[in-house]
Amino acid sequence: MDLDPLSIIAPARVKVLLLPLGCVRKSRFGAFVERLQHVNVVRLGDVSPDSRPHRTMFSPLAFPEGLVLYDLSTTLPPPSHLALAPFEIYREPLVVVGIADGRELAVDGVKAHNSKGHGSAGAGIDGHANNGYDLDSLSRDFTGLQEEYSRALLHQVLVFDHDSSSLPKDIYPVPSPEKSRTTTVKTVMCDLTSRLLAEMTTFAKSLQNLASLDTPRVPPGSASLNGIASSLPAHIVGLSRPGSLIENSRSSSPINDRPGPSHRMSTPVIMPSNTGSQTPPTDSRATSPPSGARSPPRTFNEINGISANQSPPKPSSHGNSRAGSRDRMSVNGLGANSLGERERKKTKCRVGVVVGAMYLLAGRWPDAVKELVQSATVARSNSDYVWYAKAMDYILVCLLMYAWAGMEFRIPDIIFPNLDRTTAGSSKSSNHAPSNSLPDMSGRKSLDPADRAANLRTLTGLLPDLTNNILNLYSRAWTFTDDKIPPLAFSESAIRFTKLLSSIHLYSGTLDDVLLRHLVLSAEMPPARESSLEPSPFMTKGDLVNLLFRAYPRPLSESAMSIAEHTAILAAIASILSQLGYDRKKALVLKDLMSGLLPALVQARKDGAAEMGVHPAASLANLNATVRAIPSESAGIAPDDSEQGMHHLLSLVCYAYGIKPAASARDNDPMKSPSRTRDPLEPSSTANETQFNNAVVARAVQQASAKSYGSQDLKIDILRSCINLCEALPDLSGALRYSAELLRVAGSCIAPGPEDSDGSPDLPVEEQVRLANNISRTLSAARQLGLVHPEADYWDEFLVRGIELMDANPSKCLLPHASSELEINLYDFELAIERLKLESDGVPFEGSIQATTIGPYRTQTLLLSGTPKSAGSLSISGCTAKIKGCRERIFVTFGDPWALKFDVKGRHVGLTGNVRPLSTVSDPGKIKPYRPMGLPTASILALTVIDAQPNIFMKSISLPQSAIMLLEGETERFSITLQNLSSTIAADLLLLSFDDSTASPRHSLLSDKELSPTELYESELASAHNPSFRWARDDLDDNFRLDPGEEKTLKIEIRGKPRLSYGTIQVDYGYLGIPKADVKDRFYTRQLAIPITVTVNASIDLVRNDVVTFHEKLSLEQLNLTPNPNDIDRAGSALPLAHISTPNLDYLQPILNLIRPSASTSSFCLLLLDFRNSWPNPISVTISLPNLNFEDNPHFNDTLFLSPGITRRLPLPIPRLYIPNMHAPIPSLNPATKRQFVVSATKSTPEAERAMREEFWYREALLERIRATWRDENTGRRGDVELRGLRLNSRMIEAIRLKELDVKLSVAAANDDGNGNEGTVTELAPSKFSVPTSIFVTLRITLYNRSSDPIEPLLRLQPALVNAPHNIALDLSKRLLVNGILQRALPSLDPGKTQEIATGFCVLSAGIYEWGATVEEIRAKNPPVRTDTSRARAQTGDRDVLGHVGRRIWHAEDRCVVVVGGGEGVDSDGL
Repeated sequence: MDLDPLSIIAPARVKVLLLPLGCVRKSRFGAFVERLQHVNVVRLGDVSPDSRPHRTMFSPLAFPEGLVLYDLSTTLPPPSHLALAPFEIYREPLVVVGIADGRELAVDGVKAHNSKGHGSAGAGIDGHANNGYDLDSLSRDFTGLQEEYSRALLHQVLVFDHDSSSLPKDIYPVPSPEKSRTTTVKTVMCDLTSRLLAEMTTFAKSLQNLASLDTPRVPPGSASLNGIASSLPAHIVGLSRPGSLIENSRSSSPINDRPGPSHRMSTPVIMPSNTGSQTPPTDSRATSPPSGARSPPRTFNEINGISANQSPPKPSSHGNSRAGSRDRMSVNGLGANSLGERERKKTKCRVGVVVGAMYLLAGRWPDAVKELVQSATVARSNSDYVWYAKAMDYILVCLLMYAWAGMEFRIPDIIFPNLDRTTAGSSKSSNHAPSNSLPDMSGRKSLDPADRAANLRTLTGLLPDLTNNILNLYSRAWTFTDDKIPPLAFSESAIRFTKLLSSIHLYSGTLDDVLLRHLVLSAEMPPARESSLEPSPFMTKGDLVNLLFRAYPRPLSESAMSIAEHTAILAAIASILSQLGYDRKKALVLKDLMSGLLPALVQARKDGAAEMGVHPAASLANLNATVRAIPSESAGIAPDDSEQGMHHLLSLVCYAYGIKPAASARDNDPMKSPSRTRDPLEPSSTANETQFNNAVVARAVQQASAKSYGSQDLKIDILRSCINLCEALPDLSGALRYSAELLRVAGSCIAPGPEDSDGSPDLPVEEQVRLANNISRTLSAARQLGLVHPEADYWDEFLVRGIELMDANPSKCLLPHASSELEINLYDFELAIERLKLESDGVPFEGSIQATTIGPYRTQTLLLSGTPKSAGSLSISGCTAKIKGCRERIFVTFGDPWALKFDVKGRHVGLTGNVRPLSTVSDPGKIKPYRPMGLPTASILALTVIDAQPNIFMKSISLPQSAIMLLEGETERFSITLQNLSSTIAADLLLLSFDDSTASPRHSLLSDKELSPTELYESELASAHNPSFRWARDDLDDNFRLDPGEEKTLKIEIRGKPRLSYGTIQVDYGYLGIPKADVKDRFYTRQLAIPITVTVNASIDLVRNDVVTFHEKLSLEQLNLTPNPNDIDRAGSALPLAHISTPNLDYLQPILNLIRPSASTSSFCLLLLDFRNSWPNPISVTISLPNLNFEDNPHFNDTLFLSPGITRRLPLPIPRLYIPNMHAPIPSLNPATKRQFVVSATKSTPEAERAMREEFWYREALLERIRATWRDENTGRRGDVELRGLRLNSRMIEAIRLKELDVKLSVAAANDDGNGNEGTVTELAPSKFSVPTSIFVTLRITLYNRSSDPIEPLLRLQPALVNAPHNIALDLSKRLLVNGILQRALPSLDPGKTQEIATGFCVLSAGIYEWGATVEEIRAKNPPVRTDTSRARAQTGDRDVLGHVGRRIWHAEDRCVVVVGGGEGVDSDGL
């Protein structure tokens, strides 16, 4: 596993540099490295000690329980890291191991397998074998390795998959895995550890003899420690401390010296000084190691083997003054000790810190703690803040290693935050009471878990103050001393401490074995444990962020860090912020990272272009090819891994700013994919079309929802930076991807309607055009390089807005021979579509491929042709489009306008809005995922392809030029001849339908919700029973058949109607193959449309009608009524007297003769009709009354002649009508409405509703009894008079209506009055009688029930004196005697029955008297009880409309007149 270079225990790892020697293939080198990484932890008890007595300083026998951790790396650390040694000794590789492949090595003159050559260190990693590579070549390469990496303590060569023991010194074989044991590689690492510990002894003793040891130098120009957390003023600039003068002397070591500009660290040398003013001492062997070596160097610069041009600069007067001031400060701060003694102590404590760090690397943790505590104490007393802080850092690592190994340890007093040990000790537990002695670090295994847990808790509690104190010491050194730690070291220290503290914080504030394993071995981060009931006292996230931001570097232009170091620091900060959940802060850090990375990449590209001798703008292809041609030198790292890492970084930055990548975006590198892979969202031939559409809809909703949060301008800026980075790398696929992503994010993400204008993107037109050109230019460069499919995803999901079926010939529109596709471009640049094809599912469909260009910001209609190859179902869901610069994909159809409705509550907004629980107590398993309302609907054009059908066309028509002229009411016939042009298919189905100019207004009228039921009935009647066109079939046989090539003639009947100007005959035909009665499924037909032009002129109009009562004495003179000039016709204009003609009424005399003897005049009424001739020719109108109910003449016909422009009135006596249920609902004639009756939608009163229904039913009954026709006397043309314009009002209805109860009065003589006066009553006229005075006569009241329900009557008689004032007419007490009472209740009268009531009266005074009768219901009529609940509900609703009628009242229509006194005062008419 990969080790974290910024781990808190990084100082405890020995860095080992692994390099290939000879001919080693890349894959095998990675396998060899992996074998070593499995045993990177070595126990000191398994290591053999060195037998030489002067090499026992780091002997493993002193602490067998110790562990050595190796950091196996294949790359050399950068110079800035190496410059931190020995201050941070762990940064420099102490061991260099050359790895050779035994299969490529020739031994004893025999070449190994695939051995072909010779190479130097690092050669052969690309897999090219060298000829004749043997042990001598390997030894030479090893020597070169030692010379090149002379600073390392140990050099060794491992020959893998080689089991020969006859190898030179420092070259060790490692058998193959098949021949190795489980401990083979571990034994190799133990031997390497043994040699390393021996070499570390020499190096440590050389350090102990140094005269001075400086802090790592800070590059000039570093203004402060960092750019955020430092409180130092900007003008404070740290100067590097001048190095000590070096004596010109060399020393010998047990290892032979090697020539060269640099030297091994195990064989230190003394370089000559540049000053030339110093002379070597006479004897410096007093402090040399017991090995008899010569005088060791005094400074670490000599150990590093710095060449002459790398020697420290000469001291200047400025340096001397600074040194003098520093000395004065030291004297004043430390008392009476001399300057030399103080410097000696400081050097000794610094060397002690380095030696303690070496003990830590060697696994000797007790000695490391002891050495570090002593050195830290001295450093603190001498105000050496940097080395004091570093010693504290190393002590912390030692304690963590103790804890990880499970050993007992005591916390040194020096790391407690309070300098007063007594106070610090009293504040801790009794188990860790401070003392003046060094802590006991024997390294025994902890046997008491409670004690170990207490130690861990104490250590955990100290960590926040300890880490903060260390960083404060570094900052104090910048302020008060010249020892300034480099910003790189400070930032990495802050990051290491924050990583430790954040891991503990995320692990519920505790430190245990699981977390320690994660910290030491970089194992997977364990999940957080269940928190206790009490809150954790550990650091909060805010404190951790404040500590982390102390590592934030200054801007790259002001910082001493390189671009790689600056990027690594910011990436580490962003990683920790991500773990803590500070996504917005992480986004800011990543944005800063990109801002610093971009100028460096651009400059690198310029430098590369300058080396190639081309312009940077023209070097994209050549530079990219050069970069691709350079293989990676790191083992196990692919050449494109760096590019993939950059893609991941850019994706992370985009996601942090709310830019979600498209669901179908592919991250595969085109260079690594020889063949294009199909996108997961592209449906295969067997994929479910519905699932694919749902995926597209989800992607469109995701893109629209991402636009609802975050700053749009900030997203656009981030994507611009991503594009610039990809262009500077150069990364062509990334430039395409993020250019398309910028267009997608800046788009409106809506499907605008035809009238919408808010679909434009949030980018200027110039930038849109630049992005489009950039995509085209990048695509051309990629093709020149031979990249495979460097394409991006198209940025708008709503490209296709509709697909409709079109065809040039309407008679063949059954099959989808062509489709019309509506495409939209919402961007301000042209969209080049290279390939466009319909996407279908179902039967085989062959579609044409078309290329087109859609203009800027417009909707464009395209015609795409295609032909189905067989019968069946066919669905067209969209089209497959290949847009220039974008990959080919399927676009589904979105026909309806759509825009995302934002969540106003903000509950489901953001990157994690869909998964956030609604409350802290909610069960996440029960929370349903959020689904936005109003999702876009992907439409599918569903078609059914049927078998071959016949082809019929109209061969001829009998109408000239397909035009005809008619009069209103006239009916004419014409013929059309059809022919089947098909040679194989017959037509066995023919359906005729008609359309005309009156249909559209009628349909509009029918759709009016405010239309009254009467008007609705009239419109439906005109459509259903009075059509303009009709197929006049001579036979009723439905088995129509038109064989191939056969002709047939059809007769069409047309009727003249007002507003009829054109018509269309629609002939639907097809081939079924079975009788129509056997057809169960849906069938399809073709349609032939035949247009007809019609001209309709006016003929006879009914301009006015009236209904009056009919009297018996009515004569022909009285019937010859001339219309009133003030009468208004139906058109709303007055009738001119010049156009009114008096009719001849002689034809009515037979009717009057039939009415008088056979029936009472109260049974008839008089209908008056006014007709007007609007045609220039004379016209005769024939009136037919078929239902007069007379035996001698049941039918009555008469003809009325009208001259042009004349209006004549025609009176017609017709029987009065009785309708049992005159308040019934008005029926509906249209079966499509699925309702039996029509209820008015308008809110009218019950009285108005009853009046409307009465008028409807009496009008319909009257129209059934009258029929009128007309005939042109000159031409013989004939037709029907339209009488449906007849209208009735309440007065007319009263005249024509017969009531439910008929009341008649008559007077008769008493049967036996005792005086013999039976014949004294004389009938003068109907309902008029003459009686003598003072004689009792009988008044007979006859009741007849015409209704279908029984009536319970209450009779009231009303006598009155005629022609007298009201008060006298009713005062009959002295004029009239009545035998009985005038008001009485009568028995129930059944339907159709007659009841007669007799009342005697005697007139005492002569005069004319009048009897009236009124009958009232005792109980109101109850509706019948029905068992059908639906009908009962309907009747209940109907009663609500009609209201409560109450008790009904009937009056006698003819009052009975009684003349008394011999007829005095009676006129000729009896009045």
